[in-house]
Amino acid sequence: MNKIYIEKDLEWEDQITDHITYIPVAGASEMSNFRSPDSYVFIFFEKCKGVHSVDFLEYHESDHQIHISFPGQIHSWKTEIAVGHKLIVSRKFVEMNLFGTKFSSQHLNNLPIVTLSESQSNKLRNEFILLNQEIQDKTIRSKIISLRTQLIINLISHMVNENSIDEVDQVKISPIVSNFSRLIEAHFPESKSVKFYADKLAVTPNYLNILVKGETGQTAKDIIDSRVVLEAKRMLLGTSQTIKEISLDLGFHSIPFFSAYIYRKTGFYPKRFRETGM
Repeated sequence: MNKIYIEKDLEWEDQITDHITYIPVAGASEMSNFRSPDSYVFIFFEKCKGVHSVDFLEYHESDHQIHISFPGQIHSWKTEIAVGHKLIVSRKFVEMNLFGTKFSSQHLNNLPIVTLSESQSNKLRNEFILLNQEIQDKTIRSKIISLRTQLIINLISHMVNENSIDEVDQVKISPIVSNFSRLIEAHFPESKSVKFYADKLAVTPNYLNILVKGETGQTAKDIIDSRVVLEAKRMLLGTSQTIKEISLDLGFHSIPFFSAYIYRKTGFYPKRFRETGM
């Protein structure tokens, strides 16, 4: 069920079928527009210096950090030096075993980078060392490794909550706005209409818009469009699908309409974005 991989080439990550995969992280690395596998990835840096972008937002890498990736996110990084640990956990494992953590309850990765205190870092380092030892010990049962992994992810979830400075985590989000976000994640390819979501939430479009704007500063339509555009960017840079295939997957029935929509929202056409990564 579990293996240790030495990190040399990231292409194999899409082929991983194990529910739990541990990778020691060491040295410099650089990558542009890598699409995360259909898994949750937790990278704990004991030492690190560089830059890491997650879904086109840039963050500085430094010592004592956790970098968290949700399935399908787009990453670019230029790491000068790193010592740490990478844990890749399948979506199924998280859904079955970690439903009490923020990773199973959130569809959007609002806090991809967290800087830890030295004591938090030492605690997490010790747990990763034990996990590594248990994976290498062929006499250790897979259940023990599963429990150790659950402990690490629960610990990370707790540390994220302790260290959160993101306004989204500090403000109490109304159930309607929270459910609106959940519904967008489930239905944005099929519907980009505010009325569609308002009907499912049993409120008027105007009331939904007032709630969303009051809590996020954006209109309900802006939130829907932002999710569509983000997925378009992910697919353009992170897959080999044709623009026609992407447009159909995102609910557009013609390339010209899809291209016009993306240009109107971003100022670039899909083909140009794919060629330049801008």
